[in-house]
Amino acid sequence: MTDRPQDALDRLEARLREDGVPDAVIAAARAEGRLPGLAVEAALGGRGRHSLSWTAQKSGVPAPYLREVLRAAGRPNPVRGELAFTDDDLEFARIVRILLDAGVPRPELLEVVRVTSQGASQAASAMLAMLGGTLLEPGDTEEELGMRYADAAHELSPLIPSVVGYHFRAHLRDGVKDTLITEGERRAGALSTTREVGIAFADLVSYTALGERLATEEIGRIASRLAELALATVTPPTRLVKTIGDAAMFVSADVPALVRTVRDLRDAVDATDEMPPVRVGLAFGSATPRGGDWFGSTVNLASRITVAARPAQILATGEVVRREPDLTWRRPRRRALKGVEGRVRLFSLEPAA
Repeated sequence: MTDRPQDALDRLEARLREDGVPDAVIAAARAEGRLPGLAVEAALGGRGRHSLSWTAQKSGVPAPYLREVLRAAGRPNPVRGELAFTDDDLEFARIVRILLDAGVPRPELLEVVRVTSQGASQAASAMLAMLGGTLLEPGDTEEELGMRYADAAHELSPLIPSVVGYHFRAHLRDGVKDTLITEGERRAGALSTTREVGIAFADLVSYTALGERLATEEIGRIASRLAELALATVTPPTRLVKTIGDAAMFVSADVPALVRTVRDLRDAVDATDEMPPVRVGLAFGSATPRGGDWFGSTVNLASRITVAARPAQILATGEVVRREPDLTWRRPRRRALKGVEGRVRLFSLEPAA
């Protein structure tokens, strides 16, 4: 039987006291109508209790650098004396101190924190959307829904570190396995800032025009479907770098695996009834990995080639074709590409008849 609003409020207050929230804070939250939100906050680590200077002192991380790291992690940028940080923030700061003591350079650590935070933010958004659809029941009051969210947070939050840790270890393991360190890098004792890799982009044709005739929810569903198919069609050691709305970006030093990935993606998209076709551009050359993304002229070239491709067409440079000679590439055409000097010789791998 569904709780009456008063019953749900009483349960929320009892849960907050169990979590160590002071009665004065509970009373203030109840008066302001934010008791459900406070219960979820408490279940996920509570509200801020520590200032920046206190957190820096207890962790041993200099306050100016700690402020940078916490901002990179998406945490507040507090004024002097503000109690903005939780016990979780303090534990994170202590981990930062351990990493610094182990010799991790400060700029690189900032970048890792920023990238990790961005990925975690996306994961949290997806989880909140999932919970909202699962927990919401017809006729819910705010108190009832808040209690249900708090219960779910208590039950699920212990599982989150294991889920995140699993993904991190798996990606780190695959990354180490796929990273070939050259003799020159071993001699220098440092990784090169560039790699010779294949870069591919695949984007949905007329995606912008779809937004003018389809509901926002439908457009979002199509973008999610592209991300799903992009992941499903990856042929290792190819990696899906990112998806942004109507486009997916892939990278691989193994060109045949990269070509197979985009061919499979094209075919998978064509097999659906609700998605427009993709067009694909590939290039091979030097690129720089940075913060989980890739940069450089090869990346720009692959992007420009994609724009030049027709629906369901795969266009590639000669460097790609030379590394995948087993396929039948159509005779090349020289194309002028925006932002690229001269005319570029492009080969086409047309859809099967």
